[in-house]
Parts: sequence; C-alpha cells; structure tokens
Amino acid sequence: MSNASVNVVTPGKLPLSRVIMAGVVAIVGSVLANLVVYWVGRMIAQPMPDFQPLASPLPTILFTTGFLVVATIVYAVINAFTSNPVRVFTIVASVALLLGLIPDILMIVEPASSIMGTPTLPAVLVLIVMHFVAFAITMWSFTKWAHQR
Repeated sequence: MSNASVNVVTPGKLPLSRVIMAGVVAIVGSVLANLVVYWVGRMIAQPMPDFQPLASPLPTILFTTGFLVVATIVYAVINAFTSNPVRVFTIVASVALLLGLIPDILMIVEPASSIMGTPTLPAVLVLIVMHFVAFAITMWSFTKWAHQR
C-alpha cells in the first residue's frame, strides 16, 4: 500500500474562517465566470441597448457579489445550527436558484412589463446561464472545496 495523500471530503461542520474562504472562492470564481458568460453572451445574444442587466459588466459584478455574500451568510448560519450543513445548504440553494429564475422567466413571458429595458429571449437566456454558472461554482465551493481536508 502506498502513502499517497488523498483529499477526503467530510460533510461536517466547518470553522467560520473556512466558510468565509469558501464564500470568497465562490464570489471570485462566479464573478470571473459570469463575466466570461456576459461577454460571450453579449456577442451571441446582441441584447437591446436599453436592457440594463447586460448594458455593462457592472450589474453582473454587483448582483453576483451581492447574492453570494448573502449565500455565504446563509451557509454560515446553516453551518452553525445544523448537523448536516451540506445537505441543508443544497436544499436552500436549490430553492434560491429556482426563485431567482422567476424574474428572468417573467421577462420572457411578459417582456412589456420589464422595468429593466427591452428583454429578448437570447438576452434573458444569458442571465439564466449566469444563474446556473454561479450556482454550480457556489455549490462546489461550499459543499466540496470547503470540506476537503
């Protein structure tokens, strides 16, 4: 048998410093990945100039950062008060993802009611992809990366 080191994922509680580091990893990774989606998405979707979410990179940076700061706080609370934070966070984050998609879906269903400019289906799909990208990176950061020993 060899003495090779193996990264073991343990789903128990984390120290607060590790939760904060996971939040930083999730925020930085998600912002960078969503900026790539933003630039590629703008080239492909060619959103209307008045469509504010894709008018500049700033909304992508601000919304991704803001919501993931909240996700970090939520994970810290879940970590402090539950015996299986990974399972509980997975459920909470999945529900948050679904709820976060509602405004995007409403822009597709009723584009005239949008207060953020003129949405087109391709432009809204870019926003939806951003949600899933941030979700995937955040889930990895909190449920896998943070728990590696």
